[in-house]
Amino acid sequence: MDNFQQRQEDFQKSIHKYLYEGQDKKAHEPDSIGLLKEKTLHTVVKDFYAPNDSCKEIPVNHYVADICYGDQIIEIQNGNFYKMRDKLLSFLPDYQVTVVYPMPYHKWTLWIDPESGELSKRNRSPVAASPFRAFKELYRIKTFLNHPHLKIVLMMIDFEEYRMLDGWSSNRKRGSHRHDRIPLSLEAEYVLDTPADYCALIPDMLPEPFTAKELAKEVKIPPSLGSTVMNILLGMGAVLKEGQQGRAYTYIRSRDALRGKKGNLSPENADVYRMLEGLHVKTKPLLHPDYHKTGLTNQKGAVTEMKKKTQNETVIDRFLRYVEVDTQSSESSNTSPSTMKQHDLAVILSRELTEIGAQDVFYDKEHCYIYATIPSTLTEKNRKTPVIGFIAHMDTSDAVSGKDVKPRIVENYDGKDIQLNQKENIVLSPSAFPELLNHTGEDLIVTDGTTLLGADDKAGVSEIMTMAAELLQHPEIKHGELRICFTPDEEVGEGTRYFDLERFHADFAYTVDGGKLGELEYENFNAAEAELIIHGRSVHPGDAKGKMLNATLIAYEFQSMLPVFDNPMYTEGREGFYHLTLMKGTCDMAVVYYIIRDHDLTKFGRKKDRFRKIVDYLNDKYGQGTIELTMEDSYFNMIEKIRPHMHLIENARKAMAQADVTPIENPIRGGTDGAALSFKGLPCPNLCTGGYNYHGKYEYASIPEMEKVVEILLGLAQIYGSFEVPKAQKTGKKTAAAKTTKKAKTVKTAAKTAKAAKAATKTTKTSAKKTIRKSSAKKSK
Repeated sequence: MDNFQQRQEDFQKSIHKYLYEGQDKKAHEPDSIGLLKEKTLHTVVKDFYAPNDSCKEIPVNHYVADICYGDQIIEIQNGNFYKMRDKLLSFLPDYQVTVVYPMPYHKWTLWIDPESGELSKRNRSPVAASPFRAFKELYRIKTFLNHPHLKIVLMMIDFEEYRMLDGWSSNRKRGSHRHDRIPLSLEAEYVLDTPADYCALIPDMLPEPFTAKELAKEVKIPPSLGSTVMNILLGMGAVLKEGQQGRAYTYIRSRDALRGKKGNLSPENADVYRMLEGLHVKTKPLLHPDYHKTGLTNQKGAVTEMKKKTQNETVIDRFLRYVEVDTQSSESSNTSPSTMKQHDLAVILSRELTEIGAQDVFYDKEHCYIYATIPSTLTEKNRKTPVIGFIAHMDTSDAVSGKDVKPRIVENYDGKDIQLNQKENIVLSPSAFPELLNHTGEDLIVTDGTTLLGADDKAGVSEIMTMAAELLQHPEIKHGELRICFTPDEEVGEGTRYFDLERFHADFAYTVDGGKLGELEYENFNAAEAELIIHGRSVHPGDAKGKMLNATLIAYEFQSMLPVFDNPMYTEGREGFYHLTLMKGTCDMAVVYYIIRDHDLTKFGRKKDRFRKIVDYLNDKYGQGTIELTMEDSYFNMIEKIRPHMHLIENARKAMAQADVTPIENPIRGGTDGAALSFKGLPCPNLCTGGYNYHGKYEYASIPEMEKVVEILLGLAQIYGSFEVPKAQKTGKKTAAAKTTKKAKTVKTAAKTAKAAKAATKTTKTSAKKTIRKSSAKKSK
């Protein structure tokens, strides 16, 4: 007897054990089908993998594993693999995880009349069995499939599916609910662990090259699923792109996969280790960190007490908690968010927003955005004020470690050196950072010198949360509707990639992501990135004359042709630059990366033109194709989008004046999420936070300045509570809607007053109604 035959027999034993032995026998007899237990298939498969109950339902890292023994975890998943993502994030760093997916080989459907309990005859499903039908679910965990600790098992099972006749269609089948699935036999099993396993699923008779559509036809799956299958096969290294056939890509089997070798995936696609580093995502509601220290654990109302405590926290209380959560983003990742540990803070913020009484709290669990509403306290008559948003990012820079941050408060700073770490002799000194002397007498928050602090931008997060709690606790403060959003991946330039403007639904917004108290930023660089791939010619140096072409030297030559002083080391204010960020290469090939910056759009264009001209010159000198240039714009100067809405700046100045703060209006020598959002239609200048020396171990924050920022935000909320946007400054979308409405009214009036023939009048009225409906639809959208 071979191994699979033995497994088939063992599966039958599990079926028999669960369905026909012990106390549950009667529950599964045909005449009592209405009493069938839920998830029979799941229970049988679990028993098949673990007959001993001692290793079932084991708590692991805040979750419950279906089966766990030693460092092995087995999860039985009947569908919706998206729900598994948080579990995988928690389990994979420390355990070998096998995900078992029971699938139909043959399926018979029986319908249950919910009133009489009568059963219909068995009807066999015409859908062809195929392991590729699992790829729709596998796509939901595509990020994890390359992880060396993960294995997928597809179990092809014959089973009966019992469904209730409770649907919405005339025959009550559409929209019906599945009652249970009873397994009959194990017919096939596919273990997917290496690229070779995925490659083996492709039928041998399918000729190369082939398209996704041709594969789908061969294995009898819908064409729409074919593209999903190819996406996974390509990502796993099981196939390679060969070319194109019309608009469709063609593929061939990977020879490495056919030989049983692991694919050498690029760091961008396979660097899951970095993504999972130090990750502990929790989906269960988290209590306040001090909950178990209060002695209230077993007392009635303890959770309510903790909610009150969260609501009454100061901006510094929040900040000290948030910085201890590691949320570093990663530029080398291609996931969104770039590191899953950013979800740790997102879960906390989502819970706390609900606790303090915010409305419409939404946690985008896929892309790690948090949205919430602070409802208006104005009367209906006065609710013409604009909806104002406040935005901050949760991630921190990966320039210096953000793990195990140990913040401490330096009280009444005396203007002398601050010993951050005596053992490592790390000192925060005014000799290196003269602006420290501006904080004499203030309380400062610093680190232990081994990590960054994370004020960029957990200071902004803390300040927005404190503003929100204050307004929700004091409904007597008059303000309009406010929107809040906390974003991931700002530090790697991806903070607005999945920002949902429609969900955010604000007219204007502010990012709270600056530094020094008083900073009010509404100008930033125009930015571009450039990549040079330089092709050389390697020849033995002893015989290289007239033959060798050294790619690295050509890279140096390119750099030497750029203006010496158009360099970050020599520029300030509105002066732009070229910045060489990376150069690596050999004689045979070199790769060079630059960023190009300038506040002036015309000068920005000239800088990019200079790049092209140098490339053309060197290609003419060394031969066409020697240098390949790829250049892309990253973001643009937001002033272009802020200028029509200068009330944003005027009201920020007013709020600062009320808080006795002097505005500092310098152009940003960088970019913000506000720049990207401004060009997406949400004008969004940037406000200060009170943090300094970002992205390094010398980072610090001023407690009085952070408290002032909260005061500024509260002031802005109240200013806009009595502010009506001038018609000339309304957003483009609203102006267009107003024009459409005006046109609709004009048509309607013309229809009523027209003295034309009856038929013409009816036509005009119909046209008017259509226009009005169209206008209303636009307004509601």
